[in-house]
Amino acid sequence: MTQKKEKVYSYVGTILLIGSFCAAALLVLGLGILLFQAPPKDHFSFLVRPYFSDIFLNLLRGDPAAIINLGILLMVLTPFLRVVVAVLSFLWEKDFKYAAI
Repeated sequence: MTQKKEKVYSYVGTILLIGSFCAAALLVLGLGILLFQAPPKDHFSFLVRPYFSDIFLNLLRGDPAAIINLGILLMVLTPFLRVVVAVLSFLWEKDFKYAAI
């Protein structure tokens, strides 16, 4: 039983590590591109995106604000994915009490 828990802890730690590194890399990449581009006419107008779908549409154009937003989104989703893996592991071990909590 302890080997299963150690394996789950290893998976959770790996998810947090990879998610944090990928999010940080996206943030640094977006900031780097933003710093080397020509400045926009209106200050901070590049950060305003009215719709969530604009992130993915502007990623195809190489928009640095979209890259930064994707990094933030990944940073938010990383702990959520950790919770999902933990709940699935509790369900796999048939520990329904902790899965419900």
